[in-house]
Amino acid sequence: MSRYFTVAVLNILLATTAGCSHQHAQEIDARLESAESNAAWARLRADEAYLKAELAAEIAVRAHHTADEADVRNSWKK
Repeated sequence: MSRYFTVAVLNILLATTAGCSHQHAQEIDARLESAESNAAWARLRADEAYLKAELAAEIAVRAHHTADEADVRNSWKK
């Protein structure tokens, strides 16, 4: 009887542990999915920031070029 009791207790313990492992795996999957989603959003924001920085650099180059042209025009007037 003690042997059957031990086997029954081990089976119950194994069954409850297996359930916890499944729940733990689901939690890990959910966290991984969340992390991947956050990474995708971060990549998108970084790409947008990079494009804005490129645009700002182009505008700065044009402004510098325009200022140089104005300096040249003003030097001719003197």
